Formats: sequence, C-alpha cells, structure tokens
Amino acid sequence: MILRVFRDAGRFQMPGFAIVALLFFQLASTAMELAGLAALVPVVQFIQAGGDVAKLVADYRWWQYLVDVYAALGLTVSLGWLLATSMVLLLLRQGFVFARLRYQAWVKEGVIARTRALGFAAYVRADINYQDRYGAGQVVNDLTTELARAVQYVFSAITLIGVGVIFLSYLVVLFGISVQLTLIALAIFAVAVFAMRGQLSKTGPVSREIVEANQNMSAFLVERLKHARLIRLAGSEGAEIEQMATLTERQRNRMVRIFNLLASLEIIVEPIVIGAALVFIYVSVAVFELQLEFIGLFLVLIIRLLPVLKEAARTRQSKRGTEASFHAVADRIGEMTEARERGIGTKTFEGVNDGIAFNEVSFSYADRSAAPALESVSTLFEAGRITALVGPSGAGKSTLFDMLPRLRRPAAGQILIDGTDIEAFDLDSLRTGIAYAPQTPQVFNVPLIEHIRYGRQAATLEDVRKAAELANAASFIEALPDGYDTLAGDAGSHVSGGQRQRLDLARALVRRAPILLLDEPTSSLDADSEALLRDSLARIRAETNTTLIVIAHRLSTVTMADKIVVMQNGRIVGEGTHDQLVGAGGWYADAFAKQSGSRTPLNVAAH
Repeated sequence: MILRVFRDAGRFQMPGFAIVALLFFQLASTAMELAGLAALVPVVQFIQAGGDVAKLVADYRWWQYLVDVYAALGLTVSLGWLLATSMVLLLLRQGFVFARLRYQAWVKEGVIARTRALGFAAYVRADINYQDRYGAGQVVNDLTTELARAVQYVFSAITLIGVGVIFLSYLVVLFGISVQLTLIALAIFAVAVFAMRGQLSKTGPVSREIVEANQNMSAFLVERLKHARLIRLAGSEGAEIEQMATLTERQRNRMVRIFNLLASLEIIVEPIVIGAALVFIYVSVAVFELQLEFIGLFLVLIIRLLPVLKEAARTRQSKRGTEASFHAVADRIGEMTEARERGIGTKTFEGVNDGIAFNEVSFSYADRSAAPALESVSTLFEAGRITALVGPSGAGKSTLFDMLPRLRRPAAGQILIDGTDIEAFDLDSLRTGIAYAPQTPQVFNVPLIEHIRYGRQAATLEDVRKAAELANAASFIEALPDGYDTLAGDAGSHVSGGQRQRLDLARALVRRAPILLLDEPTSSLDADSEALLRDSLARIRAETNTTLIVIAHRLSTVTMADKIVVMQNGRIVGEGTHDQLVGAGGWYADAFAKQSGSRTPLNVAAH
C-alpha cells in the first residue's frame, strides 16, 4: 500500500519527501501524546505513595530511571514537576500537530495548483484530434471539481498510513499494560471493522456516479453559458433551467448518498468502542486485578482510540469515495500528455519566397464518414499574393487550412514551402510564422491594446497602431473614450461585429508573420464592414510581403484575389482569377450569380 501511495502521489507531481515529512509529524505527535499520557501513571503513583520517592523506587525499578533523568536536568521529583512533564509532552504533541496541519495545507494546495497547471498545459499542447473529441466542459470539471476530490484521495491514503502508525503505537503501549485485554480490544475492533465492510463496499460505485454527474453538469453549464444569448432569443430559458435543475439534483443525490454512508459509520463505531470500554473496566477489575493507575491509562488509551478508529473509517470511506475522481483526473492528464503534438523537424521557418505547394495531399477523419476530407489535392499558394479558397460547406477548405500550421497532417502527399517539406520545420518556428484570424473573432475581455498584442506581447504601441491602421480599425479605436485602453467586454461585446473582425485582423497583423490565414472574415459583416475589410486585404497585399490565404463563402470579398481555388467534396475543381472562373462557368460562376442577385454571371473586373 505504501508503494502505491508514493506512486499515486507521483502522478500528481507530489514529491516523496513530502509524504515522509507528513508521516514524521504524525509519528512525532503520536509519540508525544503517548508519552504525555504515560507520564500520568507516575503522577497517580506519586499521589498514592504520599510523595515517598524512596518507596516508589523500591517498588518499581523504572522509577530509578525517572529519578536519574530528573537529576540530570537539575530537578527533583515532585508532583509539580511530574504534572509539568506531562503538560510539556502534550504541548509538544500539539506543536507537531500544528506543524503537520500547516505543512499538509501547503503541500495540498501546491499539488492542486501544479496539477491544474499541468492539466491546462497538457490540454493546450494536445493535438487537435484530442481537443475535437473532448468538450471543454469535461476538461473544466476534471481540472476543478474532480481535481480537488482526486487530491483528497491521495491525502486520504497518506492519512490512512498515519492512522495505522497511531494505531500500532497505541497497541504497543496497550500490550505493555495487558496482553489479554489488548487481545480482547482487537477482537472488538475487528467486529467494528466487519460491521463497516458493507457500507464501505457501496462507496466505490457511488464515487463513479458522482464523477459522471459532475462531468455532465459541468459540460452542460459551460456550453449553455457560452450561448446565453441564443437561449434568451430562442425562448428556451425554461427548458434549460429545468435541465440544469435535473442535472444538479442528480449531482446532489449522489453526494448525499456518500454523506449518508459516512453518517452510518459514525453510528456503528462509537457504540462498539464505548461498550468495549465498559467491558474493560469490569474485566480488568474482576478478572485481571490491574492496579488503578494502569486501568485508568488503559481506558484513556482505548477512549483515545475511538476518534482514531472513526478517523480511519471516515478516511477509508473518503478514499473510496474519491477514487474515481483520482483515476478520472490522472487518466485525463495521461491521455492529454500522450496526445501532445510531436514534431521531428528542426529547421527554422523564416518565410515564403516562392510559394506553398500541396502535392497530392489526402486526409480523412477517423471518426467521421468514410468519404475523405481531402483527396489528391494539388495547388500552389504563391508568395506575397492573395489566394482565396471557396466552395460549398464540407468541401475541405478548413481541413486544408489546418494543414498549414500542422494542426492536421496529410495521410498521403506532401506540403512544401519553397521546396522544403513542411514536416522539416520546427513546429514552434512554423507556427510563429503563421498568423490566423478565425471566422468568429475570439476576443478576450481585456483592453483593446492587449487583445491586439495577443500572440506578440513585445509589440510596442506604435506596432499596435500600425496594425490597427492596416486593418482599418484605428479610426474607431481612437474615437472611443479610452482609446486603446477600452475594455473589449465579454467576447468583445463592447464593440460591434465588424469592429471585432477588424480588431482580430489587427491582432493577426501585429505578429508580422509571413503567412496570414483568414477564415470567413466577412461572413457576418454588413456591406460597409465588408468593404473596409476588402480594402484592408488590398492594403496588406500592396504594403507587405505577406502570403495571404482566405476562406470565403461571400464571394464578393475575394473577387480581387490573385487566385481563387474552388473546392468540392475534398477535391479542387477549378482555379483562376475571378474573371476566369466566371467565364468558365461551373460552381463558382453559378454561386457568384446567385449571391450578386443576377441570373447570369457578372463581370466585376472593376472590383
């Protein structure tokens, strides 16, 4: 068991010396308590002998050792010094208890903090396939609610060892007083343990049910809080409140079952031990004829063992009740660590001189339909140019996007940057050279300047202003009362949708990355905001050497692109400029005609 405790603690980065220190404090406090209680025996004997030390030395050989110890300290044996000795020993015991509690709290909170940071780091470094499989709610629950319970499991195991040390220490003293009475006591304690087995066996299944209930509630809560606006506008507040009440009631019922099991242990243990104490009084007097001081000490020790036995029962119950949480958190961190992105490339990515070539690239999602997301895709994204990816939903555009920063890797084919396989580049170096703005701007509730700096904390105020100007965001930011120090609000709620999009574009631009990926930048913008963003794209092409790749459903956004790549069903079905694709007919010409409100493709070369 002890080796398992060290192994389990190690999974949460708890050092072995911390366990040893906690057990030392436990052992030291127990030794001081036993010594303090044992010191009451000479007090009683001293009183019974009327203070006649010579008689006590003659009757009890160990009294000579006691006299010698006091003499070595320059003291004489007296009632006052005997009582003071007992008091000092008990105070020392309290000092060790205080040190243990302080140290345990420090270690415990440190374990929680380190494990939570480790779990967060493991999640953000896990590959995208893992993040796709597990929702944020489950991970949040495991790193908050379940983590606290998991750490409690580890410390319950340490406490059980400490309780075992206390119990064995008491047994040594009890055997020294009376072997027969101690054997009787052990038999009664065995009855108590047997009576508790049924209750303890029920705890494991309830523990697993608690973990499941907590995960379901947290997943529901995180998801619904993100979509509070939708819930209000859909008029589904009542249904969602009812569902939340159902989940929390299920969670409450599981926790109540655990506490009921703990309560049952309380009523089982105490009557047995108190009954045992009464039996001991009768047996020790009527059968074994023990001296009064030893009967008193034996009873005190038995009564002191009552909270120890109750603590052992509670701790055992707590350990079983939190075991599922421990395995949930430990397994989660292990899975996330195992799913960490790995790259063998060592070459530093410095930019794009010629272009990015996809050569017969194919990819399939293991947990989706059998149809490949990309099938034999070959195309070239020329350096310093704007290339647009268009096509119906599910055509494979986002998957192709994910290939560039190596979020996903080809099942077949190659991606080359200036003739070098993308796998040859160091992953961090590659991603530093790629800036990205998603379809829905992800804006934190921080000052606007901090949002724009996100991803390049060293950016100066001048860098931020230049990026904002290039993204057509500077004018509205500077018009705000607090300018760049204005708080963005939750999810950017203090600015409009178009302003959020330009803010996020400024965030991507401030990195000065050689590759810029824009995912549906105008999907939710009005005509004026779209025009501003189109102007930003033209300025980026004219004023920088950025290789810009844009996914667009609104085709009017990309009519000025240097090349438009049309995708359908994971394949490229057309490439060219806007005019070339409109003239060639097919999906692009038809889609552009529908979006522009014309039955026939329009010549928009002027765009």
